[in-house]
Amino acid sequence: MSYDCLFCSDQLAVVDERVLRSAVAAYLGRYRGESRVHTSSDLKVFLTWCVGRDLDPLNLGRAEIERYLRWLQEVRRYQPSTVSRRLSVSGRGADG
Repeated sequence: MSYDCLFCSDQLAVVDERVLRSAVAAYLGRYRGESRVHTSSDLKVFLTWCVGRDLDPLNLGRAEIERYLRWLQEVRRYQPSTVSRRLSVSGRGADG
């Protein structure tokens, strides 16, 4: 998957690939073993969702996070514990 050209739908701002890669590496750097594997999977789902909607994953607002939450619940049909874990990689957590 390439994040070379992520566009924010409102501003058409290009996310610098180096910044995104650095953010991903820093985020994953806190985890080891199985926790890192699961967090990497959660992050991949989140970034793929963002790319599919032309959203900048580093600059999402509450409305976009709520759309992601609904997508996890209604489209992917994840259990509440999985939704909470997957939502945590957005930087907002279940509480917004």
